[in-house]
Amino acid sequence: MDSLFLLIIGVLAVAVIIITAIVAVIGAFLRSKKRHFESSGQNWYLQVALSRKDALSQWLLVLGGLAAANAIYTINNNFASFLSWQSVLLGGVLVFAAAAYFGKSVYCAAIGIIGFLVWWAAQTAAWQSGAANVYYVASIPAGLMWLAIFLYAAGFMQAQRESWRRFSIVYTFVGILLANLLLFIFSTQSGLLALGTMTSGMRLFDSWQNTVSLFIVGAITAMLAAYAWSKKIILEKEAIAMAALFLIFGVIVALPDQQTFSNGVLAPAGIAWAAVMNFALFVEILGLIFAGYFRREIWMVNVGAIFLIIFVAVKYFDWFFKFLDKSVFFIIAGILLFVVGWAMERGRKFLAQTIKSQTNQ
Repeated sequence: MDSLFLLIIGVLAVAVIIITAIVAVIGAFLRSKKRHFESSGQNWYLQVALSRKDALSQWLLVLGGLAAANAIYTINNNFASFLSWQSVLLGGVLVFAAAAYFGKSVYCAAIGIIGFLVWWAAQTAAWQSGAANVYYVASIPAGLMWLAIFLYAAGFMQAQRESWRRFSIVYTFVGILLANLLLFIFSTQSGLLALGTMTSGMRLFDSWQNTVSLFIVGAITAMLAAYAWSKKIILEKEAIAMAALFLIFGVIVALPDQQTFSNGVLAPAGIAWAAVMNFALFVEILGLIFAGYFRREIWMVNVGAIFLIIFVAVKYFDWFFKFLDKSVFFIIAGILLFVVGWAMERGRKFLAQTIKSQTNQ
């Protein structure tokens, strides 16, 4: 349990570092006078720190939240650990949530959201595994994908209110990042092997806690997405893509045993799921780029372009590394990445210029 706790804390720390680095890059990007966005323009909410004083106050809130979370952990240890470490983590998440919304801290919001996702996955594993210590359960990726869809829809809904727009980018970006991460994982050979392990483990209805929690997450996500679509906050094609992802990962929970590999080779079920996941990932990335274009959000176009380059690189290494001579493999990889990178940069600049010109009209 201690090793698992350290693993979760390590994952959370890495996630915090990644989010902080992204926030810093966006802030530096927006402060440049020669860039596309000005802080006084319609995309001011992308500027997660409106001033140096604001950034300093947010960092102070982060430090205060960490101190409060550490206090909860220390008190729990001094009282014979009457709370599980998942409960302690949830307490820390609530501290950061309070700091985010009462202190208007985007940094605390990002840490709180990531912390909640880690807590949900860990608590789901704990409920499902019981005494068997089985942590490969299909309800984890299904619930996380549904939460990613929830965050995406909630982000654009928050953007409708001026006072919440600074938080909308955090919700939307974390939702996009989580959805792509899950699709990337389960579109690789290692992910397909894990999928086979998950479907051969304990079933969802073996744990009433997971049944109830997954039903609640699914129901809230579906209702929020439907409401956002009815109010034209979510585009029609976005709603279709969200529904498709919702169903694909929902099916995983109800799947019978899936033998994705047989003697180290993809079985028919593995080939079918590889095709589904890779196609879904490719369409989702292209959809992100076009959603950014139709929404006049250049940052979505840029993120989609980065994901597309990563997609080509990862898929090439994952599926062709074992079958090609290494010299030929790297020659083709270099040419392929150069061509894809050049084409994506040309397309990204064209879309960015089109969005900028239409926005200024």
